[in-house]
Amino acid sequence: MSASHFRLDNLVGLVDRNKIQIDGFTEEIMSLEPYKDKWEAFGWAVRVIDGHDMREAVSTLNSVPFEFGKPSLIISNTTKGKGISFMENNPAWHGGGLSGECAEIALREVTESSEME
Repeated sequence: MSASHFRLDNLVGLVDRNKIQIDGFTEEIMSLEPYKDKWEAFGWAVRVIDGHDMREAVSTLNSVPFEFGKPSLIISNTTKGKGISFMENNPAWHGGGLSGECAEIALREVTESSEME
């Protein structure tokens, strides 16, 4: 609220909106929707992007401020653990680290995925 009150259009916020929290999916635990509308109600200019599309992310960052006299917020829709078969969209992996074998599998899957692009 302070950022919009003081018209901080040089301020940019980034939200990783993966829809998961430590104990489950946010919409099952405590719904955050309509997420974009809530930020706009506090006076922020908001853009929603695909957080896995770096071209879109860079383009969006290059277009700030979104509105004169308003702080800018980017809601980056992502998939938690994207590209790792046992982690993708799995709340159990929200916190903690990987053991040796799991780390090797994850690294292999991410490497293979990036080579295919």
